[in-house]
Amino acid sequence: MATTKTRAGSWAASLLFASALLTSALIWWQFAVPIFDGAHLPSHRGHLATIIGHAIGGTFMIWAGAGALFIGWTGRLRRFHKTFGYAYLGGGALGATIALWLSTHLTHPPLSVGVATGTLAAFWLVFAGMALRAALNRRFESHREWVIRSYVLTWTFVGCRIAQEFHLFDALKEEGVTAGIWLNWVAPILICEVALQWARGGGGVGRKATTVSREPNA
Repeated sequence: MATTKTRAGSWAASLLFASALLTSALIWWQFAVPIFDGAHLPSHRGHLATIIGHAIGGTFMIWAGAGALFIGWTGRLRRFHKTFGYAYLGGGALGATIALWLSTHLTHPPLSVGVATGTLAAFWLVFAGMALRAALNRRFESHREWVIRSYVLTWTFVGCRIAQEFHLFDALKEEGVTAGIWLNWVAPILICEVALQWARGGGGVGRKATTVSREPNA
């Protein structure tokens, strides 16, 4: 029975990961690539460097993060794990820091959007920092969980773009944008946390927290 549950959980996680990659690819192609090819640059006069830097950082967040998660999960191509991991953290730190700066320098309404996006960027930096700290201290189980949390926040950029197509908060008019951003990053991270903690709250003998001296296969 335990094996069956483990396999079901693995398939569910695989499907979720594949769905995240597919939706990320679609949104990245639709919203990030036009920035690189100059299609949207005229609308960002005055802060072109920050927009391009944010797009570059976001690209690393999505794809290097996916690579690091895949390697850590499957144990394949392990020699590239640190390369992908540092690319994710470095590129993500660039993108999140710029996002934090942009959030405090909004020039268009609703200005409340800056609170939602700035908080998201700050949480990503905290989660990524915790992941790095855990890895440096060879607490790889904790490292894995913090990376998952940070990648969920990375994906919320995709989730927000998808949610916009459903116009859930049109009744709130201008402030609906802010409400949508809050919901679309807070809800996924709460669901993620429940999933990470689910086994620990179940019956039976709980797993002991251990400090490992090598990188795990999953």
